[in-house]
This record gives sequence, C-alpha cells and structure tokens, in this order.
Amino acid sequence: MTIYKGIEIDETLNGIIRHMQGVEDYREVLGKLQVTWDTLGLLGQLTGAATEMAGTREAFQQLTGDLLNHLGRETRHKAVADLRAKAQTSIDILVRNLFERTADIGFLSADDDIREFLLASDAPADALQARFREYVDKYTVYSDIVLFAADGSIRARLTEHPASASRHPLIDEACSTSACYVEYFGPADFLPPGKHLLYAYRVENAEGRCLGVLALVFRLEDEMQGIFANLLNDGDFTLLATLDASGLVVASASVIQLPVGTRLDRQLLTAGGEVIRLAGREYLAFTCAAHAYQGYPGPGWLGLALAPLEFAFERNETRLLQHINRQALDAVTHHPTLFSDELRMIPEQAEGIQEDLNRSVWNGSVRQVEASSQGNAAFAKTLLWEISNTGRKTQAIFEQSIGNLHETVVAALLENGISRAAFAIDVMDRNLYERANDCRWWALNATFRRVLAHAPVSPEDAVRCGEILRYINGLYTVYSNLILFNAQGQVIAVSNPDSDGLRGTRLSEEWVGRCLAIGSSQGYVFSQFVPSPLYDNQPTYIYSAAVRAPDGSKVVGGIGIVFDGQPQFSAMLHDALPRDAAGDPADGAFALFVHRDGKVLASTDVRYPANSTFPLGEMQRKLGRGGRNSDIVALDGSYYALGTAQSAGYREYKTSDGQVDDILSLSAFPLGSIAGVGEDGQKKAKASVQGRARRVGTGNDVLEIATFYIGRQWLGIPAGDVIEAIDTDDLTPVFGGKSDLIAGVKMYRGNLISVLHLERILTPGAAMPERARQIVVVRTHGKTCLGLLVDELGEIPEVAREEIQPVSHMAAAGDALTIGVVEGMRRAGDRHSMLSILGVDRLCKRIGCRCPAEESTPRLVLPMH
Repeated sequence: MTIYKGIEIDETLNGIIRHMQGVEDYREVLGKLQVTWDTLGLLGQLTGAATEMAGTREAFQQLTGDLLNHLGRETRHKAVADLRAKAQTSIDILVRNLFERTADIGFLSADDDIREFLLASDAPADALQARFREYVDKYTVYSDIVLFAADGSIRARLTEHPASASRHPLIDEACSTSACYVEYFGPADFLPPGKHLLYAYRVENAEGRCLGVLALVFRLEDEMQGIFANLLNDGDFTLLATLDASGLVVASASVIQLPVGTRLDRQLLTAGGEVIRLAGREYLAFTCAAHAYQGYPGPGWLGLALAPLEFAFERNETRLLQHINRQALDAVTHHPTLFSDELRMIPEQAEGIQEDLNRSVWNGSVRQVEASSQGNAAFAKTLLWEISNTGRKTQAIFEQSIGNLHETVVAALLENGISRAAFAIDVMDRNLYERANDCRWWALNATFRRVLAHAPVSPEDAVRCGEILRYINGLYTVYSNLILFNAQGQVIAVSNPDSDGLRGTRLSEEWVGRCLAIGSSQGYVFSQFVPSPLYDNQPTYIYSAAVRAPDGSKVVGGIGIVFDGQPQFSAMLHDALPRDAAGDPADGAFALFVHRDGKVLASTDVRYPANSTFPLGEMQRKLGRGGRNSDIVALDGSYYALGTAQSAGYREYKTSDGQVDDILSLSAFPLGSIAGVGEDGQKKAKASVQGRARRVGTGNDVLEIATFYIGRQWLGIPAGDVIEAIDTDDLTPVFGGKSDLIAGVKMYRGNLISVLHLERILTPGAAMPERARQIVVVRTHGKTCLGLLVDELGEIPEVAREEIQPVSHMAAAGDALTIGVVEGMRRAGDRHSMLSILGVDRLCKRIGCRCPAEESTPRLVLPMH
C-alpha cells in the first residue's frame, strides 16, 4: 500500500489514480466532507455534545479508503480488459488470415498451368500473367505473385519490377524445405524497398523435381489497417501495433506516433497492464501472443495495445447503459453473485455506521432535554443534527459511488460482450470470403474446363477430376465435399469417397440453376443456410461458381463446395466465448450465429441448436450493417449481458459483390439468476428521516418528542420518558406467555429489560418485523422499564402543547395507547401520516408489566400474566 493525497491506496494504482477522473471526483467530495467532520468534531469536543462521533468519523475515513481502492481497481481492470481484448483480437484475426495463405501457396504451386509454363522454357509470360491477375482479382489479399526458375531467374510476375533474377535465400529454402510452405518477413531484392510478408513453395514436375519457386506477396499493411480500424471507434485514443519477437514494430495504427520499424523496449513484450513510457508519454500497455489456429502458430508476432494515461480511464458507461432497461440494470448491479463479498459489504458497512451515528445523535438530543443551559442545549442540538446530516451526505456519496462502481463492472461485461461478438462475426466474414474465392478460383482449373467442354465425360476424365478435387480438399479441410457437375447439373466427380453415390445423379438444389447462369469468372452464388442432403441433411452453406469452356464462350458446368459448417462455426464461436480471469470460457457463457429473424446457424449452447430460434429483442433485430450493441436480457430465469454484432462483410465480400446475408453474432455472459435477486440483493437506501429539529407552534410551553418509525407509522414518546436508543445486539428471545408481543430480553445497565414488538401491539397479527435494528429504552415512574423495538429513529421536534390534540375522548375504556397527535406535522413525503404520541404508562398497562427501580439488583423482568 502507498499514500495518495492522504488516502492509503493499492500499489497497482500508484501513478495512475490521478488520471481516473471519476475516482478523483469522489475523493475530492469525500475529502471536503472529511474537513467538515474535523470541524464538527472540534465543536463537539468544545461543547461536550458529540463525544460519541470520533469512532464514526474514523469508520467513515477507513471506508473512504476501501471505496476509493475498489473504484480505482475496477476502473483499472476495465481499462486493462479493453486493451487486452484489442491486442488479442488484432493478432488472432491476423493469424487466422495467414493460416489461409499457407493453404493458398500449397495449392497454387501445384497448378498445372504454372508447371507447364516452367517446363516450356520459351513460353511467353502473357497468359500466365493473366492467370495471376485472375487469382489476385479473387484473392485480393495479395499485391504480387512472382514465379522463379530453379536458378533464381524471374519467369513471370504480376507487377512490374526491374529485377530479372534473385539470389534471395528464400528460393533455396523453398526448393529444399520439408515443410508445406516457407513463411518469410523482411526485405527482398525482387520487391520494392521495405519489409514484406511472403509465402513461397517449390513447383515440381511429375517426378518431384524442383522446377522453380512460386512466391505470394501478402498485403500486410493494407490488412492490418483494416483490422485496426475495425477495433477503434471514433475518438478512441488507443494505439494498436503488431510486433515481431524482438520488439520491432511490424504494423502500426498510427505511423506518426509509432512508426513501422521502431524497436521497442523488451519490457513491452510481456506488458500486462503496466505503465510504460514511450517517446516522453506515459501509456497503459498490454501485449498478447497469438492463439494458434488449427495448429498454425503464426509468424511469432505479438499484438500490442497502448492507451495514453490521460485518456485510458475515460468513462463510457453512459453510452453503454443508456438503452438498458433500468429495472434489469438495477437487478444485476445488486446481484449477490456478480460482485465480491468485500465490495458488497461497503454499502452495508456505510449503512451500519450511519445507523450508529443516527443513534448517537438521537441520544445526544434526548440528553439535551435535561441540559441546564437552554442556550447551550440549543446550540448542542443544532450541532448534533448537523453531524447527522454530514453523516447522511457521506453515506449518500458512498451509495452513489458504489452504484457507479457497479455500473462500471456491468459496463465492462457489456463491452466485452460486444468485443467477443464483433470478433466472431469478423472471423466468420473473413472465413466465408475465402470460400467465395475458393469456388471461383477452382472453377478456373484447366482440367475441369477441358473435361466438361467435351461431353460426354469419359470415366478416365471423371477419375482425374476426382483426384484433383481430393487433392484440393486435402489442403482445404474446411469442406466436407467438393462437387463438380456439368451444364445439366449432373455430378461428374466428388472429393469425399463417402459421396461416390452422387456421381451420375442430378443436383436439384436451387443454387445450381443460379450457378449455371453466372456471367463472369468473378461471379459466385451460395445457398441459403438450410438443411441439405449434400451435408447429411444438416444446415450449411454451399458456395458455387460456374465452370466455363477453355475459350470462355459458354458455361459448361459448375463446382459446388460444401462448407463443413457445424465444426467450423462451432470453433469460431468457442474462440469468441467470454473468458474468465484465467482465460478459460466463463461458466454459463454462450455464443451464437443467428439470422435477423432469430434462426440459429450455430451455437455453443445446447438450448439453441442449429435451425432453432433464439428470442431476439427489438434492439438486436434493428441493428444495421456492421452495427454493434449490448443489452441485459432475461433467459430461462437468468440475466445475461448480451453483446451483438452484425456482419459487415470483408473486402469485396458482401460489400461490393452484390451478395446479401445479414448474420448476427451474439455473445452472452451470465449475470446471475433472476430469483437470486431478492430483498437482500436490492436494498434501497433508507429515506432520510433525520431532518433538522423542527419547532411546531408558537407557544412558549413546548414539549420535545422523541420520534421513531415502525413500518409506515410515525410515532413518538415524550423525550422525558426516553432514556436512550441502543442496538439489538445480544437480544435474547423468550418463549411462552405473551412472547408473541415480546421481542426478547436484553441486559441494560445491570438490569434485564423486556423488549416489546411494538408493531404487534399496535397492529395485532402483524408480521414479525424483519429490519428492526433499534431499541428505544423508556422509563415509567422514574424507573427503567421497557425497550421498544423500532425500525428507524426519527427527529426530536419541539412541539407547542396547544398543537397536541388529545385522543383520550376516543379511547374506549381508556384502552388506547395514543395520547395525542400533532396537528400539521406529518412525515416527510407522506401527506396522510401525522405524528402520533404514545403513552409509556399505557404500554405498561396494556401488557401488565412491573418495572424495577433503577438502583435494584439485576433480576429478570417479565410482564405479569
């Protein structure tokens, strides 16, 4: 622990708490109240009227430190969690993209056209360059394709460059590697200056001899700018970057603040929310290693998120919570399972301290009734009420700050839900973008075009097409089957041996006709997400492109690729599940992909299987393209923080290609059962009942009334009949006799006194009080006699006797307990409940009690029977 402006704070907050404006605001308010406490304490010591407030003051001061630490820690936790999510998402999205590139190089390097071009040493490059252009028109993540001969000479490439050959080690490595690809990042003598990310592999002849090397140049800067932009909202000062294992900046969201090529201090490689200094500015930093994807670890790079300290803790709870149903928000912010016991105890401690303070003030006011100096008594009483008011102000600040703290925690969960949902839908869009590319590129396969153009297809050609499909499917394992069909929709070949029975049959699904009507090599179609006999009657997407004759004159068939939707979507959703502090999926959390009508594509929750319907709310159904929002929803008796994100497409996929398929991603985190939010979980702050002492009437003959509350009844006893109020600790129940009227007995100044259930005496059959925590000790005939169990203590007003209206004329046989009511004096906020004055002697008479003299030895005092 360390000291910050007189407050003991956690070491983790040292140096950053001053940037937490919300915490600072509360510290300043509580600090001003502390000055007031000091002043009142001094005045109390001078007058002798407030000797019991020292402990209360110290308790509030201790609670202030606890509160500010909680506020600081939760504020820091929310900021760090946001940085972690951005850093992790930025690197994980990239790795998933690069995984697809490892498959691309393996497939393209086996392309027949490329192999034949290398075998013909004098072949012109024009046709192959056109083929490269076709490829990049579909796979727009590449900026260049370069084909080398085995000696390093450049045989063909997509873009112009003065180099005619290369001696780069990449070529030798690609020729000899036993891996399926070579991944390289750095400068290359056959590319423009700077560092480039390349994927390369050898081109082999039928005997496996290396004919040359093919290299794909990935558009890294372009890709990273898209990833960063998707993670940063307007006004977000977070700085995102990608680092290599040595700390070199590979990509940056701001090349001005953090230029590419900058080498950062190695401490940043393991940053986990610490404060670091960079270029004279302090940042909160978080660095994440990538999660491997289907066994592919990525290039070993890291995701980095930096937030300038002066902006790192800006509050955005209002934006996140403004559309949330207030009743649901109130319920979850008081849920007993959502917050630590230590945090939930703070408002209870504050309430307990305030109750003790109110009792001390109330007792002090009672004692002033017998004060010898009227002037000093009046001043002391005013001081006492001011102390009580200061206590209530302090408690109100605690309650407000705890409410804000709860909202901060819930807002962090909602923000995480949005982040997780956005991650899932982004992964889905990028994944399906690849599917649209794959079907279009494979439709350009020279063998498929030649075979389908010469109908009928021979058995040997059908076998050859099947072998090619199986080879492709072996590289691209996200498909359950690849299907080649002719212009009549008849299946020629399949990649899945279990589907051999499809060969020779005619496809009847609606997407086949749309595929055969495609007018260019850039076109594609996909099925609705519905059960298909091509996928064991389970729902999935099937992407398809037309196969054109070798001269491009007509469509001669098509290729349909059956996406293995069940495991692929499930894996995406599992990776997008909200996580706990250990990084594991949170208990009870789930994620889904759904259509706008709520129809489920995939889910991690057995309650919502594919093709079922999830109950979307109006907020989710009205979400626009690329939109995101959060909500608190009730499902099956529990509250959930629900983050939602709608598909925005990726590159040209579903953005400029004319395809429309509105998908929503949902990420849900459990906030607790609805039944778990009971009376204890939703305690409301008590209404202020300790108003400044009032004087009622103008007469000189006044009577001070010690008031209290039982339920909604405002009651009082002449202050001269009251000794003091005490707490209910050590109250012992009694059994038998009139025990339904007796709350119990309690030792008081050496005597054992009876404590009455006053509410049950006033209202026979009333329920046993649950929240009564004060005992008013009264005297009759100069003797300590009874304790009255009450809910709350009220004010002690001075009432002119002429304002007290006697009710004795209404009492049947003198059995009434009320001796009068005060005209024109009502409880604050209640127009109907007047102050009723009870007679202590009448209470004793009602239950038939005997009262010992105060000087008597301790003995059991029970009502007479």
